[in-house]
Amino acid sequence: MEVYVNGIVAAGPELELIENATLIVENGKIAAIERQPREHGIDLKGGLVIPAFVDAHTHIADTGAKELGTGMLVEDAVLPPNGLKHRYLQQLSEERLIETIRQGLKEMLKSGVAAFGDFREGGLDGIRALRKASRGLPIRPVILGRPMADYKAGFELTRKELEAVAEEADGFGISSINAFGLEVYHQIREIVGDKVFAIHLSESPRDHENSLQTFGETEVKRAFAFEPDLMVHLTHATESDLVELKARSQRIACCPRTNLILGDGIPPLHEFFARGIPISIGSDNMMFSSPDLFREMDTASRVTRGATKEPRSIDSSYLLRSATFSGAQALKLDRAMGSLEPGKDATFLVLDTSRDPFVYTHDLVSSVVHRCGPSDISRFVCAGTTVIEDFEFKLNL
Repeated sequence: MEVYVNGIVAAGPELELIENATLIVENGKIAAIERQPREHGIDLKGGLVIPAFVDAHTHIADTGAKELGTGMLVEDAVLPPNGLKHRYLQQLSEERLIETIRQGLKEMLKSGVAAFGDFREGGLDGIRALRKASRGLPIRPVILGRPMADYKAGFELTRKELEAVAEEADGFGISSINAFGLEVYHQIREIVGDKVFAIHLSESPRDHENSLQTFGETEVKRAFAFEPDLMVHLTHATESDLVELKARSQRIACCPRTNLILGDGIPPLHEFFARGIPISIGSDNMMFSSPDLFREMDTASRVTRGATKEPRSIDSSYLLRSATFSGAQALKLDRAMGSLEPGKDATFLVLDTSRDPFVYTHDLVSSVVHRCGPSDISRFVCAGTTVIEDFEFKLNL
């Protein structure tokens, strides 16, 4: 049993701040969060204890292609089968692919990420490469596979392959609603069962306009027909999309930094917030963005307030939940992580409140969102395993 004392614990999904709290961990699980202080235990020195991050949308295999596509349109940079990233991935050896994924995992762990949802290209080999790369690490990958026909030209889609992907992966992560016909998505919905069915939607302005011109409907509306668990991007969601998203309690992942650098626009975060639609947040493609959810939250906050010219158009607690509890919900991990509650995994970050981001602060959560970075993590415990202690990375990768 580990007893952590003298911390400010952001407890539960609502991140209730409990000062002088005691966190008790048994067998890698949170056994209790006590409100009364204790004298003896691991002294957190008044540190702020928050849930570790859940990066809801990534493409981790692109770690070896950092900045390769900067300045390109999304279609040229990442659209299969001939986008730049796919040409890059297809020429990698298995050894090199695993090596680059392992580097991405190291960067995630150093940034306080405990779990992530990865759109895993490359069919069964791609799924296996990520499983192999993450073996022995405390980080939890949610591997969202795809058939080879959604990766490389010349492959015929079969139900047998879809079933094999569903068996080996944690779900599906499809590149675009235009990758296949509607009947394929109904097949995937049937095959995937309780696993995660995720898909990119309404990412670029061209995607949005093409859907309206060709089908007379938005990509979001078309996707409702096959009920994906997670819709990724929604950069150009319309008013009518938002009404139905709310009514359906649809899970959403937004990726502001990558949308911005690709010139795709700004996700309507203010609309999601105003309507009480929870979002998860993702760092997206490692070609363009580091897996740093501190930067993701800060960017989301500032660009939303600036674009709307309304400083109340989004809220710091909403954004911190997007990187923690809402991300866990999006990946169906919320029974195990995403919030600090008895019975859940001991998966948390301790931020040193004596460091500059917190000195003289009047709002701890706002400081986390707008001022903190990975260097402020004094301790990171991931499912009971200490990843960072006294600001030092403890894993041998």
